[in-house]
Amino acid sequence: MKYQNYRASDFAADEDFIKWVQQPTEEMDAFWDAYLQEHPWQRTAVQEARKMVLHLSEDSWPAADTALDEVWEQLTAARQRDTEVGEESAVVVALEPAVPNKYALLWAAAAAALLLVSSFLYYQQRETTVTYATAAGERLHLRLPDSSTVVLNANSTLVLPAKWPKDAERTVHLEGQAFFSVTHKHNNQKFIVETADGLAVEVLGTEFSVSSKGNQQQVILESGKVRLKVPGEGEEQQVEMQPGELVEVTEQRHIIQKKVKPALYTAWKNTDLVLENITLEEVGQMLQHSYGYSVTITDPALKHQRITAYLDSNTPGHILSTLSETLQVEVQTQHKSITISSN
Repeated sequence: MKYQNYRASDFAADEDFIKWVQQPTEEMDAFWDAYLQEHPWQRTAVQEARKMVLHLSEDSWPAADTALDEVWEQLTAARQRDTEVGEESAVVVALEPAVPNKYALLWAAAAAALLLVSSFLYYQQRETTVTYATAAGERLHLRLPDSSTVVLNANSTLVLPAKWPKDAERTVHLEGQAFFSVTHKHNNQKFIVETADGLAVEVLGTEFSVSSKGNQQQVILESGKVRLKVPGEGEEQQVEMQPGELVEVTEQRHIIQKKVKPALYTAWKNTDLVLENITLEEVGQMLQHSYGYSVTITDPALKHQRITAYLDSNTPGHILSTLSETLQVEVQTQHKSITISSN
């Protein structure tokens, strides 16, 4: 598919994309919905391109066809700036070389979109930070300029520098939940995740999950080693974590540190799910920690029933239907509460 490696500037200059934004149809909506399902990492680029086209669609159109060549010259310059910015931006992809047929587009729509590309990228270069945000039900996969990767969960925001530092600390700001796989640098450059409540997670190279929702701060370490810095009324508290540990910081700044199964807390980041000989109680914990549900198992004997299954769709609905069919249990769901009982 030609859109696989597109950036925002490429989407905004594409005839079919412009038509979809300006005059959407059910067929077009279905195509782009399917595309984003298969290429979730492109969601940010598509959102930015939509803003470009919609914004300029409200402006006046160029007055003469003679301006079109100038517009395409600006596009070339804009794409050159896009490539330069991309070397230090958060999503690193290869840009497919393409020479579009400028007369294949309606000249007015093309001119509008491309002029906006130029101004948008110029403005973007002046920004000091880049923000990535997800809506409900969305997951965003990011590759940072240092080759570290991030999976951003639904209803979450990640802010990082527009220009990635080469020697200074790599610091990002998180609201919500994200899973980090951090690349170790030869100069031992630190990677720090900061939350709105002041929690700082400091690492050199490791895999971990950070959750910052409301007054709850939670870190789960899969591999490597991290140091937490927890602000308090008095001195700052520091906590060293080992693989397989969870640290939770309560609203009262109490620190709870314990051994857990990290996979139960980070299942949300995968598109599929493997349940390998785990108890129903552990599945309930996963639904609670990965998806925010409150789970009640009415029969104590059910808690110890085990299940082994492979789910190609990692959603709460699919998980619950699998439990119901495999273990022959009754599942009732109301808002964010789940009750599991004997059938």
